[in-house]
Amino acid sequence: MYRKFYGLGEKPFNILPDPEYFYLSPLHQQAITHIDYGLMNGDSLILLTGDAGTGKTSIIYKLVAEHSDDTVIGVIFNSAIGGDIVEMILRELEAEVPETPTPASYLDALHEYLIKIYTQGEKKVLLILDEAQNLSDDALEQVRMISNLQAGKDNLISILMVGQSGFRDRLRKARYSQIVQRIVVSAHLSRLRAHEIQEYVYYRLRQGGAEDPFMFFTEAAIEKISKYSHGIPRNINVICEGSLVFGYADDIKPITAEVVEAFAKERISEGLLTVPDCSGIYKDEDLGSYVQELEKRITSLESSVGIVKRTLVKIIKTLKRVGTK
Repeated sequence: MYRKFYGLGEKPFNILPDPEYFYLSPLHQQAITHIDYGLMNGDSLILLTGDAGTGKTSIIYKLVAEHSDDTVIGVIFNSAIGGDIVEMILRELEAEVPETPTPASYLDALHEYLIKIYTQGEKKVLLILDEAQNLSDDALEQVRMISNLQAGKDNLISILMVGQSGFRDRLRKARYSQIVQRIVVSAHLSRLRAHEIQEYVYYRLRQGGAEDPFMFFTEAAIEKISKYSHGIPRNINVICEGSLVFGYADDIKPITAEVVEAFAKERISEGLLTVPDCSGIYKDEDLGSYVQELEKRITSLESSVGIVKRTLVKIIKTLKRVGTK
């Protein structure tokens, strides 16, 4: 709609993760470097955390794209799904699932599969557990057991646990000490700083086909984007996309601070833009029903997003296989 008006080939601020639009801030690059080191070293457990919208899923896609040639990669996006997590891992790795469904038989089947890959000596195995903060205590214990699978001194599988910031607080509890002791490599994604927000906006505009990205937003508009996004890439995308729509509707070029503020305040008032540390506006008697309804909406959204994420991973793997032929 607004692309022709602003001279863009694509929408530069789509909220769906896209490897071609992935902006590598120093912290993102540092996280990827740490993870790559852990994979190269054959570490059994690797931890990546960050607030929602900081780019964790984009890093997952980047890892899949870069390592699928020499690594068997399985990605489980919805870690809250019930059932035996080892069975989910077997199916994700496309390994044979035993006819007798017991926790022991699942673990034996996984061990046998990993030994087979190991003896072939061609590829490593990486399991990525997204939204790891949703793993139950039983699932975490199974993850710990899987991380213990070895052939001599070599670990048979590397497990990357990707979770929100609160997952670190949970792991600090004494009952998780055994799994924490196996985490050798750890990285955390913080929010973008002011100058990084500006670079992020310009980078995505260039990727979208902008000849001169500096002509899209005034300096004051960038400051407002920084203020209302709180440095969260997903929020930046939402604000920039909405501001371009608002600007197009009123024939405004470049986007001004007033346009950004008008859009941001509208979304905040509708509860559609994340504002950290905001106080609740619901009365105590309404809070219970509100939380229940919100949980239902989140569960539905997680299920839909999980389908999209799995599809994107399959597309990335397919494109890599086609490109190597």
